[in-house]
Amino acid sequence: MTDSNQPRADRCQQAIAAYCDADDFTNLVDLLADAMHWCDLTGQDFHLALAQACRHYLHEFNDQQIDERRMIP
Repeated sequence: MTDSNQPRADRCQQAIAAYCDADDFTNLVDLLADAMHWCDLTGQDFHLALAQACRHYLHEFNDQQIDERRMIP
């Protein structure tokens, strides 16, 4: 991971660590499951949000790859 995406990963780590009293992976699973319940209650489409998040991730990842290629002499 390059510096450009490190703040995103750090922000996620803080949210996951603070979410519950379990280990990070369990907290991540619980957060995602609770997000599904929240979507049900508020009329949001979890799978649409997940698909949008995947597009954002790929865009950010691809930008990172481009930046890394630019750094090669």
